[in-house]
Amino acid sequence: MKKGMIVYVTEGKEEVPSQESLDLGGASRVLGVSEVCVATSEDELAYGWWHLITRGMHQVSCVAAVYDSTRNAFKPHGAPMRLWG
Repeated sequence: MKKGMIVYVTEGKEEVPSQESLDLGGASRVLGVSEVCVATSEDELAYGWWHLITRGMHQVSCVAAVYDSTRNAFKPHGAPMRLWG
């Protein structure tokens, strides 16, 4: 089963680099999913959801996170919420 995760940045949104320049391979391994998308707004969250489904994900979840620009890392907080599948 292919799983996708949307990392919804709630703090540090202004500091998040563009999606193309992010290396999300490590994040997907840490989260145990096939693919990761980053969203900083509700519109990006909806687009990421659609994008993951069209990429063949059988399950899509979302987790809130804080972006730490000094470490160039996301710090998830709370439990992931299943959106689909």
